[in-house]
Amino acid sequence: MPAGASIDEILYVTLRGGEPAGEACPIEFQEGTPDTQADRALARFTMLVARFAEEHEPFRSLVHPMWRARYGDYDHLARVKEWRAAEDDLGDAG
Repeated sequence: MPAGASIDEILYVTLRGGEPAGEACPIEFQEGTPDTQADRALARFTMLVARFAEEHEPFRSLVHPMWRARYGDYDHLARVKEWRAAEDDLGDAG
């Protein structure tokens, strides 16, 4: 985006088969403008990237599993049970 340009609208597009092929869904903000919301999102994203650039920061598969109300769509990829079993095996060997 060119310097000094303004964001007119933020939206997401719902894609599915059939007609219409896609539907634009504008996001209505309770406060702020699309510009301030984009600035906020960029600042939060920049902080997240900087955090994971730290060598000591772990990449957690589930950050707060005890507060999860339901099973997520991608939780099966976390392999947490396998990791825990491997940790238990290491603990038994020591």
